[in-house]
Amino acid sequence: MSKGRVFSKFRTALFIAWRHLFSKKKHSLVNIIAIVSALGVMSGAAALVIVLSVYNGLEDLVTDSFNDFNPDFKITAKTGKSFAVDSFPTARLQAVNGVKSVEEVVSDLVLIEYGEKQHLIEVKGVNESYVAHLSQRSDSLLIDGSFEFQGGAAVSDETEGVIGEDCDYAVIGSRTAVMLGINLNSYELIKLYYPQRKHKALAREKDLIKRYLVPGGVFESRTEYDERFLFCSIDFARSLMSYEGEATAVEVFLDHPEQMEKVQEKLKAIVGDQFIVENRYEQEAMLFKTMKTEKFVIYIILALILMIAIFNIIGTLAMIIIEKREDTLVMNYLGASRSLIRWVFMLEGMIISFLGGVVGMCLGWLVCLLQQTFHFITIGDGTGSYIINYYPVRMDPVDFLFVFATVFVTSLLVSFLPTRRLNPKTTEQP
Repeated sequence: MSKGRVFSKFRTALFIAWRHLFSKKKHSLVNIIAIVSALGVMSGAAALVIVLSVYNGLEDLVTDSFNDFNPDFKITAKTGKSFAVDSFPTARLQAVNGVKSVEEVVSDLVLIEYGEKQHLIEVKGVNESYVAHLSQRSDSLLIDGSFEFQGGAAVSDETEGVIGEDCDYAVIGSRTAVMLGINLNSYELIKLYYPQRKHKALAREKDLIKRYLVPGGVFESRTEYDERFLFCSIDFARSLMSYEGEATAVEVFLDHPEQMEKVQEKLKAIVGDQFIVENRYEQEAMLFKTMKTEKFVIYIILALILMIAIFNIIGTLAMIIIEKREDTLVMNYLGASRSLIRWVFMLEGMIISFLGGVVGMCLGWLVCLLQQTFHFITIGDGTGSYIINYYPVRMDPVDFLFVFATVFVTSLLVSFLPTRRLNPKTTEQP
């Protein structure tokens, strides 16, 4: 059969199916059942669009929170915890087009003590230029104190006496500050304990390097970093960890983060196989992989609910076949083939599900648009105890495409089942 004849047959079947579906029925119950079936599909499609869009918004919120804190690239050694900065190609990295700054970082887990409380935290030694990049990304990162790492006055401690002048200052995460009860206006110092690199035994206090930091500021990123990091000067970190002339990582900031993919290949070529170059998303690979998996699981669950609603069309289509059996006989006597009649009823079932699916997607789009504009659905009581007071929404055309594909494939299968053994002469239905 030529393509022209197939198209003509399809167009004829679609015309008859449309007229059949909206023609007056002998039993009004058939129309009611068809409407209820379409409403079920509409509700499922709308719910799928809304939930996926809200999840996109939450994913963007989490991504932005981490991306404001993470550098565009983090370069670490494949083997060992540190590497010599003299032999590292810092100047070549800085010369790459699009690179704004290349920052040396020294970090490791350190036991800190404040008063009678202790906590294991990652001390991150950076230059003041590094802090400037963080401040440019988020003006609200620092919530108390300052981001300065050096002070000019002598600082004393009740138990240790006068520590000295030009003391080093620490900027600590808000969760850790609350946990330890840190007061920026007190004379209490943060004590840091780090194992000496050349000592294998750590049972005695002299096997640990002991240093002091003045609490100078508190930052809040509203991520797990608020409990994980303590910032200090890189010189202090090197002294504490005995990393003179070494760094544990080099972090790269870009002028335009959208060039990340192109720049990453250049950085890899410069540093070679001895180093690992991770972009923002690779630095939190487990987090983003988990989020994508969760979204996929949510789609599968809601898609199954939508498919159950579409499968209700089987009963509706069976009743339409019985309702239209006289018309089916007339079409058969007029020369309509069995395949044409099957196409008619298949298309009727698909029209019902398509109308429900399209209206549902439009309804979901409208709800998401209203939420984006007016934020009428709040999180909690809307008092500001969360990062934002409303559910974030981002509509993705790919989600609409997946919803449409789910409706199309399922409705095609559902419409085929009641008509596969249709007999135009007797309209028997298995």
